[in-house]
Amino acid sequence: MTLKIFHQVGHNANWNLDSMEQDGAGDGLILSPVHQPKHSIGNVSAEARGRSFFDPQFYLPSSKKKKLQTYSFFPENISGGFSTVDFSAHAFDAAVDCIDFQVEMGFDRLVIPARFFSQMVSDYQQQQEAYTLKPFLEYIRTLSVDKPVFMTLPLTSHMVADVKYREELLNWVTRFPEIHGVYAFVDNERDTKQVRDSDYLYESLAFFKSIVNADLELVIGYTNTEALLFSLLGDITLTFGTFENTRIFSIDKFLESDEGRRGPKARIYLPGLMNWVQYTQAKEIQRDLPEVWDGVYRSTSYGDAALASVTEPTFNQPGLYKHFFLVMYDQIKTLRAMSIVDRYGYLRAALKTAESSYAAIERGRIDLEVHGAGGHIQPWLSAINRYARGFL
Repeated sequence: MTLKIFHQVGHNANWNLDSMEQDGAGDGLILSPVHQPKHSIGNVSAEARGRSFFDPQFYLPSSKKKKLQTYSFFPENISGGFSTVDFSAHAFDAAVDCIDFQVEMGFDRLVIPARFFSQMVSDYQQQQEAYTLKPFLEYIRTLSVDKPVFMTLPLTSHMVADVKYREELLNWVTRFPEIHGVYAFVDNERDTKQVRDSDYLYESLAFFKSIVNADLELVIGYTNTEALLFSLLGDITLTFGTFENTRIFSIDKFLESDEGRRGPKARIYLPGLMNWVQYTQAKEIQRDLPEVWDGVYRSTSYGDAALASVTEPTFNQPGLYKHFFLVMYDQIKTLRAMSIVDRYGYLRAALKTAESSYAAIERGRIDLEVHGAGGHIQPWLSAINRYARGFL
């Protein structure tokens, strides 16, 4: 095993595929039925599918999103209109069709879907077992397929913060000998694009560490650049994505009302700041603070072309995302070669350097807007320092 990062595929899936296959950025794909109709999955090359996996996305079983309707095994479709009571009669059939599809497509593992609960329901485990876990495992046991089996674990920040609740979850996920790994993510509602809650980050690190210590493989989905911090967990799989709804989990994208939102301003990822900065403000740093710029920007053909353009890129052009994938993947490869203790030292130093760079930008009379500013740096430092004191 080694530290990996997979593309959390979203709209314009070809951007992720091109980045991986043509630019060599990323180790695999997490394919997404809410963004990709069923026929398009088969259009992905067999080689790419063989190092990727499919997330069935049963999170909102009553979703009527158009692309989900192309999958016969999705709960709303297989039961002719989802209800918790009626679906139990169709759960095994859904398992058969869903697992057969994953086997047919030649993915590198089998993924058991799960339902998303926004509240800390007391019967979380029982509901997940009845919904998918037991029928899927029942069918998988009948197969002669030598592929690792992953269960999906959708969480909220409140679940992660509650030590007793997450201990019960850990006891539960380790109860099934057929399960090789966990595909987990956390719905962390916040007002900023970057995580600024050090307690949340620490509790996430502590919980995910308990999963790793249980000898389960771990994939952490829907992460922004805080994914770098999760490299402290060891040789796990991290994720990166294009649009924000692939870097921050929200159930909203499974609702029909999610369509037609106004596009955000273009941003560019600056690894020296561990953040995405608005394109126009990045240009100001480049023009007026060249010494700072040299320390925070990493040149790629995509980034250079965007910065040289006479017009501001739009959010729906691929260049700035492909720049991000290349730069972030280089950061992951650097961390991959290190021991966990050395990763901590590297990240701590990088965060302190970023803090200094942000201070230099402010001294240079450039006031970055709230999402591009450095409000995440100190919470990240606090979280990894606390984690290092307790676990390293």
